[in-house]
Amino acid sequence: MDCLFGPVLSRRLGLSMGVDLLKYKTCNLDCVYCELGKTSHLTRSRNRFVSPDKVLREIKSRRDEPFDHLTFAGSGEPTLSSDLGEVIRASRKLVEAPIAVITNSTLLSSPAVRREISAADIVLPTLDAATARTFQAVNRPGGGLRIEEMIEGLRQFRREFRGEIWLEVMLVQAVNDQEAELIARAAESINPDRIQLNTVVRPPAEPVCPLNEEEMQKMLEIFPGAELIPDWDWSVPENKKAMLLTHLSERPCTLEEICVQMKLECSDAIKYCKILEREDLISRKLQDGKLYFCIS
Repeated sequence: MDCLFGPVLSRRLGLSMGVDLLKYKTCNLDCVYCELGKTSHLTRSRNRFVSPDKVLREIKSRRDEPFDHLTFAGSGEPTLSSDLGEVIRASRKLVEAPIAVITNSTLLSSPAVRREISAADIVLPTLDAATARTFQAVNRPGGGLRIEEMIEGLRQFRREFRGEIWLEVMLVQAVNDQEAELIARAAESINPDRIQLNTVVRPPAEPVCPLNEEEMQKMLEIFPGAELIPDWDWSVPENKKAMLLTHLSERPCTLEEICVQMKLECSDAIKYCKILEREDLISRKLQDGKLYFCIS
């Protein structure tokens, strides 16, 4: 299997080259909101799922492609790979881009796991609960995982880690939103660099519902200083769509050029390009070490 995917357009990480060290849907949680569906391989055991040599060969073969972050994520929980630390450390010698790890936080109670991911530049952990009851309801953990140990692991990781921590909180209507104040207190005690509030905007594993935009705005009163990251309106305004297609019909453009020409925030430019790619209206090409978007 290919261990690298992308580069994908990420509103949080820009152009992200993904690294997947797992077999599909290997996780120690079975979250009700997961866009990948139900966990098919629920396990707490760390293991080798793919040869580190294979992964590093793939990274070396694609290191000259343009990307903003090399991101360890993919089809499950990356800290379940016993090779994660080795591959992160070796990757630093191969790529200049910052290294990110997206994790569900469950194994941060382990000093060994904390040491391994401390080699990254940015860690994006998740915290969706503050009590055992809600942890079970929203994340459906594998046996033996405890929310108290997970929160303490996050606090300890903050004390040890010199990079940035962007803590994501996924809020699900009638599942964990009523516990928002307790989650906010736990998040504050972790002292992350960013708190990013999300809700269910992609098809979830179970028929759960998102908070609407007004409800999420109210959550900012509970999580002061947090930022909202969901895409409630997954569409391109018609005037922006016409403008972008006109620009690209004249010549291919990089993401940076699209931002300048259309006076867009990078996150909006990424969103629009993702949508138009999925609609097969635009495509991408690599030229002279740069990624360009063009009319399909």
